[in-house]
Amino acid sequence: MKTTKWSALLLLAVTTFTACNSNNNDTDNEERVREVVVETLPVESRTFEERIRVTGTVEAIEDAMISAEASGRVQRIVDRGSQVGDGTVLVELDDRMVRSSLEIARANYELAEDALQRQEPLLQDSIISTLEFNQARSQRDQARSQLEQAEKQLSDSRITAPFRGTVEDRMVNTGELVNPGVPVLRLVNIERVRINAGVPERYINDIQSGTPVTVSLASYSGELLQSEVSYRGSVIVPETRTFPIEVILENGDGLLNPEMVVNLSIVRQVWEDALVVPRTALVRDEDGLQLYVVTERDGREVAEARRVRTGPASGALILIEEGISSGDRIIVTGQSNVSDGDYLRIQNQLAFERYQLGGL
Repeated sequence: MKTTKWSALLLLAVTTFTACNSNNNDTDNEERVREVVVETLPVESRTFEERIRVTGTVEAIEDAMISAEASGRVQRIVDRGSQVGDGTVLVELDDRMVRSSLEIARANYELAEDALQRQEPLLQDSIISTLEFNQARSQRDQARSQLEQAEKQLSDSRITAPFRGTVEDRMVNTGELVNPGVPVLRLVNIERVRINAGVPERYINDIQSGTPVTVSLASYSGELLQSEVSYRGSVIVPETRTFPIEVILENGDGLLNPEMVVNLSIVRQVWEDALVVPRTALVRDEDGLQLYVVTERDGREVAEARRVRTGPASGALILIEEGISSGDRIIVTGQSNVSDGDYLRIQNQLAFERYQLGGL
């Protein structure tokens, strides 16, 4: 009986040891064949631009509040939203009294001019004195001045556009009485616009007139417009600790409108033959930053962890100063699941351009 009991215990111990040993072998096999699905990106030397990103506000270069230069009652005024050309009549005032004054002034001038011409031969024949002739000429000059003033008053009764544009607002209506200096309408031309922005003072020595700028309309049309800094201020704004810049853009298609807020990407510095990777490819641990590079072992592709030293970053990209070489392939998707030495199954090899498009 005791022999049977000890035999059973021995059999149980052997079975348990065999099962445990079998489980350990299965675990070792799983670790040995661990394979991670990733996407990679080839690293090549390329030009890298470090950029400063700020926001700016659009304003029209030609934006005028048109005022009356004479008194009168409004007889006609163009509608809001009207597209007008340079010299187009915007407002017509009642000019009946002005025309009457002009006719009188013209008649007085003609009489004075005729009198002066009739007295010229009399002066030559010494029939009249030089003083009398000068008095006649003075009367003619005074009549001419009054005529010119009446002509200006008539001209001022018609308010014309100083440039082509759109009537954005009207301050008066037909039938209202206006006086000199009273605003009557607002005229805006958005064919060329100015973008005003402020750049942090630490970059004041990096930005000059002519520095390339990319304007992003991501919130509106998604387009990117290329221009350059047209003006860089030298005085820091104390409240914001920024210095002002301006960017001029042609806007014939009307994408930009006054008071729009747009994103500006300003080139600060340019590196040639730089090694650049997406920021998201970096993996941080307690020892710093690393990238996973694709290498080969026993004919299979495996991950190799590389410590890297980084440089400036711009948008989605960052400069790598040390740790990788041109021609390396780095893991850009799945790297958070990868360990040094893991076998890899590369699902896609991505193009660098996809990261450049998101660079602003």
